[in-house]
Amino acid sequence: MSHAVRIALVGAGRMGSVHLAALRAAAGVELAGIVEPVAAVRERLGDVGVPLYETPAQLIADGRAEGVLIAAPSDQHAELVSAFAAAGLAVLCEKPIGVAIEQAVAADAAARDHGVVLQVGYWRRFVPELRALRRRIADGELGEIYQLSCMQWDHEPPSAEFRAHCGGIAIDMGVHEFDQTRWLLDQEFDWVAAVGGGALPAEAASPADPDAAVVLAKLSGGAAATISLGRRFMHADSCWLEVWGTDGYERLPFMWDADVWAPGSSPVFLAAMRAQAEAFAQAIRGAPQEGAGGADAVAALQAAARIEASLSAWAPVSARGSEAASMSAQASAGASVSAV
Repeated sequence: MSHAVRIALVGAGRMGSVHLAALRAAAGVELAGIVEPVAAVRERLGDVGVPLYETPAQLIADGRAEGVLIAAPSDQHAELVSAFAAAGLAVLCEKPIGVAIEQAVAADAAARDHGVVLQVGYWRRFVPELRALRRRIADGELGEIYQLSCMQWDHEPPSAEFRAHCGGIAIDMGVHEFDQTRWLLDQEFDWVAAVGGGALPAEAASPADPDAAVVLAKLSGGAAATISLGRRFMHADSCWLEVWGTDGYERLPFMWDADVWAPGSSPVFLAAMRAQAEAFAQAIRGAPQEGAGGADAVAALQAAARIEASLSAWAPVSARGSEAASMSAQASAGASVSAV
């Protein structure tokens, strides 16, 4: 690249702080500014050496940035993507690009209509171990894939405030696994069913927001998939997978016992975030896009919506009770999961 790509950060909260570190470390990237509407967060940032803006409109009017990295609350993503795309700015948006399918579709359409790069923050695509496994699967080294199992367990649940904006466990956590499954195997979700584990917590945003969930899926290429999601784990945040093929088996604990919010404690996570930002910058300069695009984000949310429906049908009747859902709800769950 002839000169560094000027990228601004939108949202400097918990996830934004990770992206800020990644942007500062990324080769070929210059931090162009930070948008943060909360005064206390701006004060906490201190002197970062770049302009601080209260609103996206101020950043757009300044004209310094070529692209933006959106790390605002999930339910703001789609509107922000559309606004920045209309201003001609390339967008790297933290997952998901909406908490409903129609939001993701609109955001994807806005980027295409205005001819700007839209990359979505599925950072797993930049983990070297996962990239190597994907190549091996594509080359047939493991033979025909029978089953892929993906596990993602966080150390502790998020705050009630976060849960109110994240869309529930299938969207907040599950979309990573849905994108990872599609990307690794080049297969789509044909049939899905899901069930929550334990009582529904009192702070849950909806009946589809348990602290643990198990997904069973049949994929378009014939493979089966299981996905395990949890928010209470004896270790710090951990992600791992297993894959079974006719000619091989792999178990890959690519992130284990990692405090992703503590600087330097999860080198895999930060390295992937940095590589993701570098790929985004290269795409702005015309290189082929390596990261997930808008269509990938829509596909992940389509799977999430079907899983939400299944979780809702099987949800416990109260936050503290141990009774199962009614037989009619169970029957509804069985009827709903097979829809494509």
